[in-house]
Amino acid sequence: MKYIKRPKREKDVHVALEISAELFSSELGKQLGLPINEVELVDLGNEGFALSMDHLDELKEQDIKNYFDLGKTLPFEEFLLNVDLKREHVMMRDGKGYIIDHGHSLDAWKPLYYVEQIIQSPVTRFDLWATDDALKEGVEIIKTIEIEEVTRTLRKSMESVLDAKICAVFNKQALEDHLSISKKILKHRKMIVPRFYG
Repeated sequence: MKYIKRPKREKDVHVALEISAELFSSELGKQLGLPINEVELVDLGNEGFALSMDHLDELKEQDIKNYFDLGKTLPFEEFLLNVDLKREHVMMRDGKGYIIDHGHSLDAWKPLYYVEQIIQSPVTRFDLWATDDALKEGVEIIKTIEIEEVTRTLRKSMESVLDAKICAVFNKQALEDHLSISKKILKHRKMIVPRFYG
């Protein structure tokens, strides 16, 4: 069973950036073997494009079998500058927890002055039950990330949103501008996130 998340009906470039961030975070999380709910962009015909993802159940902490994997994902969430990580954004399927909702990652729904205010600091609001060992492993994962490679992954996500014409103000120039901003965020966060857990 799939859950469909339709884009906001606002004429704002951040509508497109939100969808791009969701797609990018899902794809990168999958590549890194992290428990991020998989998301894809689907064509609903006359209803336009939307995000499709597996339907998950409400969290029952006593039933979670992958606490360690969730914990080692915390540095990844910091790497993405995901200001919206909270307990409600962990859901489960078959005894495993999955992190959902990455629509406020990178520069999505953030003015540049706010990015500048928070980029040096931890931004997540939930610790994902992370132990020191889980955080150590999560930091090692962040250190393996190649910025040029993940920027190509992000470009692919953004181009799919552009091609879907989800947002009229998200054009090729906006894509390039926000790709450049996001690349700078990722480059800086890769450098600074390990210091949060030192």
